[in-house]
Amino acid sequence: MLSLTSTGTELRRFRRGLLPKAAIAALILIPLLYGALYLWAFWDPTGRLDRLPVALVNSDVSATRDGVTVHAGDDVTEKLLQSGDLKWVQVDPATAEAGVKAGDYYFAVTIPASFSSDVVSAGGDDPTSARINVTYNDANSFLASTLGKSAMTQVRDAVAESIGQQQVDQVLVGLGSARDGFAQASDGAITLATASGQLASGAHQVADGASTAATGATSLASGAASLAKGASTLASGATTLDSGAATLATGAGQLAGGAHDAADSAATLASKTAEVAAGVHQTNTSVTALAGSLNTFASGLPGLVGYLQTRAAAGDSDATAQLTTLMANMSKLPTTEKTTAMLSGLSTLDTGASQLAAGAGALSTGLGTLSAKSADLAAGATSLTSGTSKVATGASQLAAGTATLSAGASDLSTGVQTLSSGAAQVADGTDKVTGGAQTLGTSLAAGTTAIPDDSSTVRTQRAATISDPVVLSNEHMTAAQGFGEGFAPFFLSLALFVGSLITWLLLRPVPTRALAGPASNLRVALAGYLPAAAIGVLQVAVMLTVIHVGLGLTMASAWGTVALTLLVAATFIALQQMLLALLGGAAGKVAILAVLMLQLASSGGTYPVETTPLFFRAIHPLLPMSYAVTGLRHTITGDLGAAALWQSVLVLVGVLIASLAVTVWRTGQLRTWTMARLHPALSL
Repeated sequence: MLSLTSTGTELRRFRRGLLPKAAIAALILIPLLYGALYLWAFWDPTGRLDRLPVALVNSDVSATRDGVTVHAGDDVTEKLLQSGDLKWVQVDPATAEAGVKAGDYYFAVTIPASFSSDVVSAGGDDPTSARINVTYNDANSFLASTLGKSAMTQVRDAVAESIGQQQVDQVLVGLGSARDGFAQASDGAITLATASGQLASGAHQVADGASTAATGATSLASGAASLAKGASTLASGATTLDSGAATLATGAGQLAGGAHDAADSAATLASKTAEVAAGVHQTNTSVTALAGSLNTFASGLPGLVGYLQTRAAAGDSDATAQLTTLMANMSKLPTTEKTTAMLSGLSTLDTGASQLAAGAGALSTGLGTLSAKSADLAAGATSLTSGTSKVATGASQLAAGTATLSAGASDLSTGVQTLSSGAAQVADGTDKVTGGAQTLGTSLAAGTTAIPDDSSTVRTQRAATISDPVVLSNEHMTAAQGFGEGFAPFFLSLALFVGSLITWLLLRPVPTRALAGPASNLRVALAGYLPAAAIGVLQVAVMLTVIHVGLGLTMASAWGTVALTLLVAATFIALQQMLLALLGGAAGKVAILAVLMLQLASSGGTYPVETTPLFFRAIHPLLPMSYAVTGLRHTITGDLGAAALWQSVLVLVGVLIASLAVTVWRTGQLRTWTMARLHPALSL
């Protein structure tokens, strides 16, 4: 820089003093300031949306789904607050509305009371997409509304994904329930089939048991018949034995009567008597053995009778008939007394025969008669032998019949057991058949209920709800017609500030001739201000006319926009006049450019000021263009009743008055001339 100022160039006049050198530095730094400040301010505005204040209202009322309470609004609110995507501020509906209107919040998000019920409606009869209401106010910031819509689209997608999963899960749960119902129905059918198999098996076992029982009963009947036949034969043999014994007694009497006639034949009588004694002894032995068999048979009869009585009492008609026959045959058997008497007689006979053999010699006189009657004795012995044979045969048949009866009874017992087991399986299978049929019916009914029975309209509605579970309902307190209207407040303010700068390039902020006159400081300051203000009025008139007529800008309040634009122009002119009066022409213009650059980055005319670095957020409320932009937003897009508009008016009027006051004060100082003023180090 020193080499440049030391040469014979135009820059040589900047070598004297500090201010000219500072001016050179400013010339070098101005492009950097424009580029660096703008890039710094708007380097990543979308990455700083978490500083954008947004009202969040949760008016949701919980709903119930499958017995479970659903708080979808609370869930969404919690997720939004935890996400940090925007500067969510949870407030009540009235505060949200007032805040959006006043500019405290750029927009408001409201979760309505029906949110949870709409969420759970996907599986109901009236599927409805859940709705999130968003209220914008473009008078606060058109670009903030635009960014908000973009952010809310992402929020909606995130919420829709979560809600959509719940809704699809709800429908799938219904189908899953239906599947479970049909699975249970399948289990019931399998149980029914298994039970049917068991029932069939049990039925076969019952049939087999019944057949075995029938066979056993037949064997029992056959054995009983054999027993009856044997008993009958035994009775007949006993009768014959009794008759033979009587004949034998008669013959013996006759033999005794004719004993004296056999005296001559003693030897023969002795021989025959010995044979008789041997025969009697043998008969006595046989009869005694037969009596023992009869006693054994008699001891077994009560058990047989008891069994047949039990079967008869159970309703067995065959047993009843057999019992009757047995009792009838038993009455024909000799009584115990008769048998005992017969055995005693035979014993006595045996003894007598022995005595007879011993006294054969003494009976020699009766051998003749004995010989004559021996035929009768032989006949009686023959009858006795025949009867004894029949008794033996009857006893054998009775034993065989008893064995057959025992086998039949065993078969009958086995058959009855098999029949009982089969009957138990039949009963168990019947219970399972009943349970399986009930499970099948219940499960099919539950599965049928779980599957939605939708009409074509409801199916279409349900599909639309699942595919788009959450919708945004956008509402604008005030809406800009487009980017032109949205950015008009910023560009109008910029144009008026640049217009004021151009004006002061041509006009002097404090007329030099007026300073030498007797006019008051106020009049001198106004003498410089009023011509520039007049030009500012013309700038406003031309600019608004062309923008309205040529570009089609519509204004919510035309006269309010005109009045505020005139106030902005007047304020900017007064501010720049003050800077020029304080700092001089050259330094003042550099200061004006610096203020312009700072205002462009901090006014919030494009991106919301909350998305800028801290420095710009700190100077935002200190610079007039911030209020010019805010005020024009309300006159062009909003309404005249907004508090922010009147705050902007008051600040602009304050800056206007303060700037004029400083200019008046500086005018008094400028009436004194110095060498520095006569030969300024830097001039433009």
